[in-house]
Amino acid sequence: MKENMPKIKLYIACSLDGYIAREDGSIDWLTKYDNNPETDYGYSEFYSSIGTVLMGRKTYEQVLGFGNWPYGEKKSYVFTRQSEPLRREKNVEFVSGNVGEFVRRLKGSTDKDIWLVGGSQLVKAFLEENLVEDLIVTIVPIILGSGIPLFDRIGKEIRLKTGRVEKYGNGLVGIEYVVREWTQK
Repeated sequence: MKENMPKIKLYIACSLDGYIAREDGSIDWLTKYDNNPETDYGYSEFYSSIGTVLMGRKTYEQVLGFGNWPYGEKKSYVFTRQSEPLRREKNVEFVSGNVGEFVRRLKGSTDKDIWLVGGSQLVKAFLEENLVEDLIVTIVPIILGSGIPLFDRIGKEIRLKTGRVEKYGNGLVGIEYVVREWTQK
């Protein structure tokens, strides 16, 4: 077993009421905070610390819609149940099957931390398998009222230790958590 095993880190933004997207998957409410000349909300520092990117198929398709693939130099894995081919970007592999088995093998073959981008179904699968060690959540000052929840009935209690908290001038709040304990309900 490796001496310093890389960590799985969820790095994500959500509304104050806990949604990562509108019901139709739109994240238009986040665009007000893009390209802030004063800060990147810690993204550059975080991005340089990871070596691998993990996401679900819907998130992958959404990122493709943004234009240029933003994770070109990072190895990326897209979890999908679809058999139809998706457009493949540089350094992207599609994965199906058992999430836990795949991630445990991946952690044994990489040295840098691993970013769990999303979406909601994949976050749920990772939490159900006790795979997330750190959560870095940016709370956006908006109440959407409905949408795709960040944490959707994961069926267990997870106790967290609060780390760094960063308040930004435009109202966003970044909170870092470390998983302390997984409890079955």
